Amino acid sequence: VCSGTTLCGGLQQQGARGTSVAARALERSASLPFLPKPKNLEGLVGEEQGFDPIGFAEDVDPKWLREAELKHGRVCMVATVGFFSQQYITFPGFEPTPDALQAVYTAPPGAMAALLFLAGYIESASYGGKLTMLDMFEGDRVPGDFNFGAGFLKGKSDKEVYDMKLKELNNGRLAMLAFAGMVHHNIVVKGPLFPLFPDGWTGPGPWAATSMQGGINEGVGMFGNV
Repeated sequence: VCSGTTLCGGLQQQGARGTSVAARALERSASLPFLPKPKNLEGLVGEEQGFDPIGFAEDVDPKWLREAELKHGRVCMVATVGFFSQQYITFPGFEPTPDALQAVYTAPPGAMAALLFLAGYIESASYGGKLTMLDMFEGDRVPGDFNFGAGFLKGKSDKEVYDMKLKELNNGRLAMLAFAGMVHHNIVVKGPLFPLFPDGWTGPGPWAATSMQGGINEGVGMFGNV
């Protein structure tokens, strides 16, 4: 009856907008189908996986989150190689320490100081002093892009570049899990990475909460005696 009136046109537009909103609300995460599709991942490599179950990207700048993820992934890819190599390779002037977790205590103090200084210098120089999420992406800088190794992407199509970035992202995520597993392995067996199950190992001991409480009690008693 009123198909040509403004009122009907407005109702039709509202109905279309409502349908669009409802459709977006029904979209599910590709990696976790029992959860809704995460927000604010558009434009990021790997967005099609839709993985953000806690919803970090809704409260924090997604570019800053991706920057942190890529950097931690790159560090862990190198760290897993170093953690493995520590058992078999010793630099001149260093004490052989098969358990990589103990290498921090056996390394020369000067070497540790140089490592910390170098890491701090690289961290600050990479950003030109812009270290906060408020200014580190000025000039439309892409998260994780420090113009290092960009030559490997020259001459490749957009799809090939995207695939390489996705591989780096996924390998970095795997490395973070792998490094965490390697660290926990050494803690549990109280020894180096290999063999995975040392001779005579009877399994993980009781949780250290008991010994921790004992240490606290001893410390309190010591100060009481003073």
